Amino acid sequence: MEIILAFVMMVWTQWFGGGVVEPVLTPAEQSVQIEVVAVMSVIDGDTIRVSIDGVTETVRYIGIDTPEPYRDREPACYSAQATAKNQALLAAGVVTLVADAENRDRYDRLLRYVYVDGTLLNEQLVRGGYATTMTIPPNTAKRELLSVAEADAQTAGAGLWSACAATAPQPESVAIELEATPEPLALVDVSRLSPGQQQLLETLGIDGTAFTINQQMITCAEAAVGADRVAAVTAGGLPTFMEGVRLVGCYRQ
Repeated sequence: MEIILAFVMMVWTQWFGGGVVEPVLTPAEQSVQIEVVAVMSVIDGDTIRVSIDGVTETVRYIGIDTPEPYRDREPACYSAQATAKNQALLAAGVVTLVADAENRDRYDRLLRYVYVDGTLLNEQLVRGGYATTMTIPPNTAKRELLSVAEADAQTAGAGLWSACAATAPQPESVAIELEATPEPLALVDVSRLSPGQQQLLETLGIDGTAFTINQQMITCAEAAVGADRVAAVTAGGLPTFMEGVRLVGCYRQ
């Protein structure tokens, strides 16, 4: 069924245009890989499956992170709304994918900015409060745009910024001593963690017996919350709720 749908959508797009409006790209973006493809299914708020030349590919939206609907024992706050919003934005069934510096992530997912009729969905999800920003170098072409959208959403109390802040528990900090060694840079001794910290790892779905930190996670964390805040949390400081969300996103990415 997916192959048939992909074929129909691609023929419609190529012969009749499909009503697709090409995104307005900067000169730098015009040199990167761009594809118009059929959407096969929606996985969650920031991940979809598409068909490219008859092959089904998983696409991860660049620069954003939406609440997880399936990883932990119960859906994260606002995960259902984020998934539903993504489905609504993709109702046309055809998207334009624009690459950044990296083609795929470590899970072999395509990393893309996703457009529908010229509208950048990555930004729309952040601006509506369905997603937070999560910048992982070198994929930073839309970093400033997404940061402005997030600031606007936070100021307006849009979506998860108001729905989740009051109900979600404040994560406890987990002090980690980093060593100047190759990957992994650090391995946490779970016996040194307090019962509350151990419970936090369990709640977040992180295996405390193999809780490691590598350079990619540190780079992501510094981009997400700032190097000074990473240093403060590493020293035992308590992150805010949204800092906790972003730091966990860096661990999982």
